[in-house]
Amino acid sequence: EQAEFQARRAHLLFAVQSQRYDLHAQKGSVVAQSPASGMPARRGITLSVVVSKGVERIDTPGLVGRRIDEAQIGIRQGGLRLVSTAFLRGPQPAQTVVAQSPSAGTVVPRDSEVALLVSAGPPAFTFVTPDLVGTSAQAARQDIGSYGIQAATVPGDRSETVPAGTVLAQSPLPGMPLNRSDMVRLTVSPP
Repeated sequence: EQAEFQARRAHLLFAVQSQRYDLHAQKGSVVAQSPASGMPARRGITLSVVVSKGVERIDTPGLVGRRIDEAQIGIRQGGLRLVSTAFLRGPQPAQTVVAQSPSAGTVVPRDSEVALLVSAGPPAFTFVTPDLVGTSAQAARQDIGSYGIQAATVPGDRSETVPAGTVLAQSPLPGMPLNRSDMVRLTVSPP
């Protein structure tokens, strides 16, 4: 209304050409005009303006349960920006969104930031490497094989005091973490 008042005061006609959302201008503010500000204008010409609708507000899409690639597309298509992604181990399948901020349905300005928490999949089963030194290679393989862990045997030095087939050394050492995908190397006394 103030822009229209100023135009009429300068003996110009006034017309709102269009309205558009603007991140920086308050609702009702003039964001563009023709002729441009500061340009000479004859009496009686029409001053055409574009008026701000203010900041566009949109609903945050529901992303929980979606795969991360789908969530990223949804964020962009929704006019938002992904600013952080954190991963954690959990029961959900890997690459699945488990939490979001802001939450689904929250009304936010266009171009707002979204953060995601994404599942890295279930935790890997970790075992503590047992002490296998002094046991028979066969018993050692059976012991760790019961957990689905493979063993590789390599011959060690011959000894007259240690029976053949006895584990002389191991890698990883006792007490170290061990996953099912790991292999235990057993150094065994030769026959």
